[in-house]
Amino acid sequence: MSEKEKLWIEELDALLGKLVDDRLSVEDKARLNDILQAEPEAQEFYHEYLDLHGALEERLGIPDFSDLNALIDPDAKAQPNPVSIPFGGWVWAIAAAVAIGIFIHFSGQQPEAEPEQSIAQITRLSGPLLWTGDGGQVNRNLQAGSKLFGGTIEGMGPDAWFELEFNDGSQVVIAGNSMLTISDLGQKELRLREGSFSANVMPQPEGKPMLVRTRSALFEVMGTRFSVDAELSSSTLTVNEGKVRATRLSDGSTVEVSAKHRVVAAVGRVLVPEHMPESVTLWQSHLEKGKKRNHGEWSPANASEPAHLKTVPYTLPAKDHQRQRTIHTLGMPVSSGDHPPVILQPESKVRVRGRIASSHRIWFGMTLSRENGDFAGRFQTILPAERFKDGEPFEVVLNLNEYRLDPSLSQWAESLPKAPYGLIVKSVWCHTLWDPAGLQVSEIALTTPSEQ
Repeated sequence: MSEKEKLWIEELDALLGKLVDDRLSVEDKARLNDILQAEPEAQEFYHEYLDLHGALEERLGIPDFSDLNALIDPDAKAQPNPVSIPFGGWVWAIAAAVAIGIFIHFSGQQPEAEPEQSIAQITRLSGPLLWTGDGGQVNRNLQAGSKLFGGTIEGMGPDAWFELEFNDGSQVVIAGNSMLTISDLGQKELRLREGSFSANVMPQPEGKPMLVRTRSALFEVMGTRFSVDAELSSSTLTVNEGKVRATRLSDGSTVEVSAKHRVVAAVGRVLVPEHMPESVTLWQSHLEKGKKRNHGEWSPANASEPAHLKTVPYTLPAKDHQRQRTIHTLGMPVSSGDHPPVILQPESKVRVRGRIASSHRIWFGMTLSRENGDFAGRFQTILPAERFKDGEPFEVVLNLNEYRLDPSLSQWAESLPKAPYGLIVKSVWCHTLWDPAGLQVSEIALTTPSEQ
């Protein structure tokens, strides 16, 4: 490590310690921004720091170590709040957490735990999902009506959908590849690690807004309808109703975002709410720009093939079948982040270009939402194996009248649209079932007849 690197790392470490302790002055904010913009490695350091900070908040429950410090080291000064410990001090925080467990276990004075109260329940769900909660237990066989006690829900494929309802009636929905942690210890907290979610939040108690955390932002919600998209270095908040306070973590800048507006929290971008952009009807993938949030095995262009995504397998839980079943899937986000919403018209068409190693039926689908952010279903169509030749490229153009509501959503069909027209496309995807067929896609586009 060069002397210059050592200096900015030490300075950044000190500034981030102030940031998480809410002690960052105006001058400190300016200096932090200067470092993040001048040193590319500083941004990675920044994200790792905040991820570690957030993870320890969740896993340690933000305990007060001051009394225990006196037992372990009578000469140690009390730490009023472990969240403010500088980066190097996290080792002490982890060691103290372990010591707490040992101390309580051997003291013989562990109080009886009160029965844990559920904070929410699953209302609707479909597709490949994984829930981690109840002390780290992993559950892949989720059911509507199941009670939740806090934990993490992960959508494992582009066709995943999960809806939960807190005890006060607030609703949260994830769709596609997303990972969301929920908790409620007197104040609701959500941490979106990746992907996106939408929510309809009931009025919250005074002074206790719902807190939504991402890598780059904190959103405070008192009662509103909104959605959040999280990427590696930016977060986009879209407010449909009410108001949300948005704070960019890199410098502590804060703005109020009102209905029909959105804001992007990212280093080097002005934190100013803007009107939601007008919808568009055309969209085209750009796999040459990299994988980004696409779901699949990405390969760059070479002499013989354009950039493309290959399907990746996901094994479904074996319920009534001894042999576990596998879906081979790929997907691409469409209306996400700071992109304009893409709305389907009756004349819209879906063009897919790709290649398949062995002839197989292919499912082509899309996940949709209403303009207020509510989930509007998954619609799909299936083309027979005869349409695709072994090892050869293909191009298919699909009409919207060929798409039908995914049969796995049939029990909720009454509350979902009957056709995809006029809805926002959140993502597009395709897959084969059970056997690998070597499906890869180089382009998906939403077009109109005049473009064909």
